[in-house]
This record gives sequence, C-alpha cells and structure tokens, in this order.
Amino acid sequence: MRTLPRRAFLVAGVGCSRPRVALQVITVQVQLLFDLGAHDRTGLTPAETSRLLRHQQTAALEFSGSGIRFDLRTVGGAYLRKQGYSQIPDRFLARDRINLFVTDSLGYDIDRDRTGGCSIGPPYYKIFLGLRDAGESTLLHEYAHHFTGDTRANPTAAGNLWSDLRNDYWIRRQRAGAAIEGFRACLGAPWTHL
Repeated sequence: MRTLPRRAFLVAGVGCSRPRVALQVITVQVQLLFDLGAHDRTGLTPAETSRLLRHQQTAALEFSGSGIRFDLRTVGGAYLRKQGYSQIPDRFLARDRINLFVTDSLGYDIDRDRTGGCSIGPPYYKIFLGLRDAGESTLLHEYAHHFTGDTRANPTAAGNLWSDLRNDYWIRRQRAGAAIEGFRACLGAPWTHL
C-alpha cells in the first residue's frame, strides 16, 4: 500500500467531493402580475418587461442547481392600490402560487431600504419587485425568502438580518455549483409540487 505525504493527503481531500445525486425536481408555481398602474397608468414599458424576464430566467437557471423549476402564469390587469399603504386587490391573487407583482418602483411602505424587493407570507405568498431599484440578484433573494420558509411567520429585525445574510451566502454557493438543501425546504408549501 502506497502512503501519501500529509500535505498531498490534504490536497487530495480538498479536491474530493461527494458524487452529485440527481435531485427530485420541485416545481414552484408563480403568478406574474404586471402593474397596469405603473407610469401614470400606462403600464410597464417593453424594456421593463424584458428586464423582469431576464431576472426570471436567471432565477430559473440558478435554482435549477438545487432541483427547483418554475411554472409561470401571467395575469393581466393587476394594479397596486395606494391608500396610505400599498395593496394588491385580492381578485388578482392566488393562494396556490407565489404572486410576483412587478412595477416600476415600490412605495416606501413596502420597500423602506430601497432594495427593489419585498417578500410577504400567508395567506397569499407575494413578492413585490420594483424594477427601478432592483439589482441583478434581488429576485433571487426574494425567492430565497419563500423557499427557506422565512415568510411563513413575521420575523424580528434580528431574524430578518440573519435570513438575509444566510440567503445571500447560499445564493453565492449555489452560483458556484452547490445544490442548497435549505432552498428545498419549500416542499409542502401550497405553491409547490413534485
């Protein structure tokens, strides 16, 4: 039997990885709601719609590494009612889907930090995405909150900070090729199925 010097053993161990097992695919149902009231009721521009679709394609590509795929449905005519607070009328929302509401800019009541995104849990699971402030990974980050279960309860400030840091770290690891089991915690949510 040939022995390896200690340094060679450590280098060999770092290069080894467990064989990748095929993951059972989780389908996440998403309902796209384009804000008809954006830009003084003219709706989103074609460039903004294209930008959202690029963000969604990026999310589909990156989350596929963790065995997650998206089933998209578009609902027309949605708008954000603003009466001291922002709200989507219930007739546009579905309980069995993540309702992704896309607008040009989010109000201060939804996005105080101007990150371009916000995730909210039951009874309707929602993501608000303001394209003016949203970065390349904002939609990924908001999906991650739903996938890890962060939106099932009202978080504390410390809990939200922790989940933000964890989700951003996991997104970076996923980009590097790691399947993130924590994103698969969504299985069993009303908007998922195998």
